[in-house]
Amino acid sequence: MADAAAIRETIHLDEGDVVVLLPGTLSPTSISLLQAKLDGLAADLNARCLEESRASLSGLAGLAAFLAN
Repeated sequence: MADAAAIRETIHLDEGDVVVLLPGTLSPTSISLLQAKLDGLAADLNARCLEESRASLSGLAGLAAFLAN
């Protein structure tokens, strides 16, 4: 069986475009695996974002405390 042409998806986000290139055909098993990997990636990115937010807030709190003294 010949592979179908690759599928290119562009997702437009505020920060820029995300381009996903996929094989032209995916089995239901591969789709499930892809979904799990993307869910994991989203969770990792969210955790990183939250960590950076906490670090920023901590830095601001430290600066505020310094300025208050």
